Amino acid sequence: KPPSDDGNRLIPGETFFGFDIQNHLWVVLTSHDGKGEVAVVNLRTHGRSPTCNLGDCVVIREGEHEFMTRDSCVYYRKATTTSGDRLNATKQRGTLQQLAPLAAEVLNRVQLGAIASDMVAREIQSAIRRTMTEAGDQPQGPG
Repeated sequence: KPPSDDGNRLIPGETFFGFDIQNHLWVVLTSHDGKGEVAVVNLRTHGRSPTCNLGDCVVIREGEHEFMTRDSCVYYRKATTTSGDRLNATKQRGTLQQLAPLAAEVLNRVQLGAIASDMVAREIQSAIRRTMTEAGDQPQGPG
């Protein structure tokens, strides 16, 4: 079972299925904010996402995560926030299937890509910067 900050909450880097009907792999990008929200983003097969042709593509290579059997990219266009309580409830019901978390260096690459992406809302970018600063990382990218 991946580590969580209190045994229930998902933390940055954790991955899961069961959040969308297409059953994409999702990644938690931020810690819980003051409203209990977390930012998440999903992964898609590299080359099939429209963002791959726009230069807004961060690739997770086969072998960089247990689920990756082929290169996948982060689909920043679908980055969103959601209730941490909602995720926890679906996790406890068993409809949210957790996998191993991303390695720290892969999570960092995904977070920096989100900060640099024009497709990610500024509020999410700010939450990622806050999370990275709390973790002792050096967030970069536009304001």
